[in-house]
Order: sequence, then C-alpha cells, then structure tokens
Amino acid sequence: MTLLDAKRKFVIDTATDLFLERSIGAVTIRDIAAASGLGEATIYRYFSGKGELLVACALGLQEAVVKRFAVEGESLGFEGIERFYMAYLDTFRETPSLYRFLSEFDAYCIGGGVDLDEYADNIDRFKEAFTSVYKKGLADGSVKRVPDPELFYYSTAHALLSLCKKLAAEGALIRQDAAVDKSAEIRTLIGVILSALKA
Repeated sequence: MTLLDAKRKFVIDTATDLFLERSIGAVTIRDIAAASGLGEATIYRYFSGKGELLVACALGLQEAVVKRFAVEGESLGFEGIERFYMAYLDTFRETPSLYRFLSEFDAYCIGGGVDLDEYADNIDRFKEAFTSVYKKGLADGSVKRVPDPELFYYSTAHALLSLCKKLAAEGALIRQDAAVDKSAEIRTLIGVILSALKA
C-alpha cells in the first residue's frame, strides 16, 4: 500500500467512524478534516466531494459485512441458509448504526450525482452467498425448491434490510414502536423466511 493509499484509507476510516457515530447529515468535510488531523484541501485531493467519500465509506462497510454473510462449508444445507439470514440480526445487534447509515445513505443517493456502479456490483456478492447455500440445501434435500430463487432472494433481502434500517433509523416514534423488542421483530421475519425454505 502506497502512502497515498494509506492516507486515503485513513480518511475513509475516520469518515466512516463519524458517519456511524453521528449521521451523514451532521458530518461535514470540515469535521472529517478535523478528526483526521488533515486539512480540508487534503480531503478534497482524495475525494471530489462528500458523495464520493460516502460511497467509499459504504464500500468499506460493505466489505466488512459481506464476510458475515458468506457462509463457509461444503455441505451446510439448511444450516447455511439459516446462518445467512441470521447475519442480518447479528449485524443489527452488534452494529445498529450500520443500518442507520444505510438508510441515510439511500436517502442521500436519491438526490443523485453519486456514482453507485461499484457499490451496486458489490451487492451481487450477497446474492452469490445466498445462491451458494441455497444450491447446497437443494443438493442435500434440506431446502425446498422455490419457483424463482432470484426473486425469493431479492424479496426477502429487501424485506429484512428495510426492517433493519427502519428499526435502526427511526427508533420509537410512536408507542407501538416500543411494544415489541426490535431483535425479536427481525428474528420473527427471519423465521417466516426460513419456514418457506425448510424441507
């Protein structure tokens, strides 16, 4: 790693910590420069603006999280599917601020002007992890065949991700939000998904 790469990574790590601690809207380039001990001009030398830096932070977080979803093992079958979906809950329990970040990141990107190609390409790694354990489950007979595995994956991944982001970002707006444990809500949705797959 060159010195330039090391400084760039340091800026990304510093910015990521700030975004997770506060929020995307509450953190400025000036804040990142101050926290990293660098000048604002140095930050802009590495990133054209906040949007490009946000994508770099999102890519770094994606890299850290994808390892959790990549289920290793030759023939895990249904157990691999279960581990894959439980990774949503494990991430929520350990780093709820990650889901809050993703919610804010989505809202920020809706405004446009952000290149999401590399980020979108990396999203496929989650689908590949699911597909791998799904096929192993079909092969050992522990998983039911679904009519359209890709549709099943996207529907369930979006449902879980949306629930995790909502619970992490919104907190308890109304009294009903506090009526049930957040982890239990996520676990319940995972249970519904798993019941549709278990042979």
